Amino acid sequence: MYHFKPDLPLTENLRRVADDQIGSALDSLSDEGELEPRVHDVRKRKKKLRGLIRLVRPGMGKLYKAENREFRDIGRLFSDLRDAQVLTQTLGGLAETAGDDSLAPLIAWSTERRDAMLHEHDLPGRIEEAASRLEDARKRATAWPVEGTAHEVIAGGLKKTYGRARKCWRKAGHEPDDSELLHEWRKRVKYHWYHCRLLREAWPETMHARIDTLDELSGVLGDDHDLVVLGAALEEVSDDLPKKARKRAEELAAAESGALRERAFGLAAQMLGEKKGQLADRLAGYWISAPTAGDRQAG
Repeated sequence: MYHFKPDLPLTENLRRVADDQIGSALDSLSDEGELEPRVHDVRKRKKKLRGLIRLVRPGMGKLYKAENREFRDIGRLFSDLRDAQVLTQTLGGLAETAGDDSLAPLIAWSTERRDAMLHEHDLPGRIEEAASRLEDARKRATAWPVEGTAHEVIAGGLKKTYGRARKCWRKAGHEPDDSELLHEWRKRVKYHWYHCRLLREAWPETMHARIDTLDELSGVLGDDHDLVVLGAALEEVSDDLPKKARKRAEELAAAESGALRERAFGLAAQMLGEKKGQLADRLAGYWISAPTAGDRQAG
């Protein structure tokens, strides 16, 4: 349930979606199933929560920074485990591309690394801490305020996040090999994607098309970042791995990264060409003109 309802005030929408996402994260933490998908779900919910409050940031005042920081820190409790998962998945994808067993030693290494992390780190303690902090956040969310008109709040939130995504894209055009910049660009695209998903009921046909393309752009940039993470990990332990396997992985990763980045810039031209003020006013206008929405006060 990651969308706003046009017939509800922004304050009620904000609190409703927050409660749903926090509740889902808590369910994953308390589940007795396999740990990896549970951790992945918690991190996904955390990102959605940060996207949620970014959209209404102009109406939350000083409270926004504290809540954003808290959800960021909860996600960081599991970031090293997520990186270990990414290594195995990324190497598996490269091995499929290679069509042979040349990367088998690296896959074995990454699997051992991931399994060790699952068993040696204090994951039960991290899960307990995350659950406690999320329970506290859930209580606070019932009183989150949103001040201002719906148009002021939505247009302001869209303008800030979309503007940052657009700025990163333009800068990356001059520095296409800057992996940190590309990672930052991906994060900003992801937040804009979240915002469009929240507002999709305003004009479903138009918004869904935009959402699908943004999803693809975010995924392409995310896959490229996973290759960067893999490269850094291989460099860190280069002396402990077969040179031939490492060289093969580096060659495959470089070719894949080049194709991904070319695809990303092509998609970005479709999604990020509009000026930030125009885009923000247009999408906010969709919301205001949606049936039963109206230009009412946010609360």
